[in-house]
Amino acid sequence: MAKIWIFGDYSQAEARVVAWKGPVPSLRQWFMDGVDVHAQVARQIAKFVQTRGIKMPNNLFMTKPWDTYAKGDKERDISKATVHGNNYGLGKRKYALLTGLPESYAGQVQEIYHHLFPEVRSGYQKGIEVELRKTRTLTTAQGWTKTFYDVWSDDLLRLAYAFYPQSTVGAMLVKTLTDCCEVFEKETDGLLTPQRVRAKGLDVQLQIHDAIGVVTDDDPATLAYTARTIKRIAEHPIVVGGEELVIPMDFQVGYSWGDLEPYKLAA
Repeated sequence: MAKIWIFGDYSQAEARVVAWKGPVPSLRQWFMDGVDVHAQVARQIAKFVQTRGIKMPNNLFMTKPWDTYAKGDKERDISKATVHGNNYGLGKRKYALLTGLPESYAGQVQEIYHHLFPEVRSGYQKGIEVELRKTRTLTTAQGWTKTFYDVWSDDLLRLAYAFYPQSTVGAMLVKTLTDCCEVFEKETDGLLTPQRVRAKGLDVQLQIHDAIGVVTDDDPATLAYTARTIKRIAEHPIVVGGEELVIPMDFQVGYSWGDLEPYKLAA
């Protein structure tokens, strides 16, 4: 039987961790409501730009009513980069390179973001800095630790801002990967070997950033079983900022890694 890739990808995982850790109430509520957070951020930036008549290159954030920006719009892509980069304290020059905006305009968008979501600085980043000043050590939601020995600087703080969500999500994925391997091993009724796993069509091959890649039989029932199993294992709760957080997993399928389409599990 033909084989097919299925990738389970944690949905906007690092941004969720920041929203809970801060906490950042607006971002957190959007995540809880299941809406497109990056589109929502684009709309809020557009609203700010339009109501104040702020000039942007190529009429950015001004091309249509602020509450209609959605996936596929350039503004939504810029907002996605804005969330990730500015949660981690990205400098104006690097942010300009990341978004393609002229540096002066990039700085404006950065300040708009922090005006709309002040808790990113006052809650999340300040909290990381306070923890770091105590012992130079940060601890993830799973208890992983890292000590920062370098000279105190903005670069050190940026590394620390990025460490907590990136390592928290990384630890989640390691657990998901190993648990999937154990479950699929049981499905083979014996010793886990590549041949036995592949014979069942449940071949855990890749761990990529915040995604797990599995090769399975190109059969609707097997594909659905594989996705449900990964989802059940992956969506385990962690505690961030004193509150439980479950990061949902989205799926894509395809015959090659570079040609994937969204996959929806039946209810």
